Amino acid sequence: MKFRPIALAALLTLGAAPAVHASPTGVWRGSNEAWEKVCSRCHLSGVGPELRGRQLPPEYIKQVVRHGFLAMPAFPHGAIDDATLDGVALYVSKSRLNAPAKPAPAKKL
Repeated sequence: MKFRPIALAALLTLGAAPAVHASPTGVWRGSNEAWEKVCSRCHLSGVGPELRGRQLPPEYIKQVVRHGFLAMPAFPHGAIDDATLDGVALYVSKSRLNAPAKPAPAKKL
C-alpha cells in the first residue's frame, strides 16, 4: 500500500504533538531550546524532512510553523513566541547540511 508510510508518519506526528508543547507559556529560553526540544524531534530523526542546507526563506519557515503543512502540525503563538520562532527560522534558513544541531541562543528582549 502506498499510503502506509504516510499514515505512519501522521500517527507519529500526532503522537508526538502533545510532548512538543512542553512550554506552557509558549515562551522558550531561546531558539536553541525550541529547536532542541521541538523541531529536532522530527527534523533530525527522519520523521520530518531535513531542513538545514535547503536555504528556505525565514518567512516561509515561519508560515509553515504557524499553520502546519502536510503531516507537520501548526504551532500557534501559544506554543512558540515570535522571537523564538524568528531565531529558529533564521538558523534553519542560513544553516548548512553539516551544521551543528543547535541554533545560537535567541537574544532576550
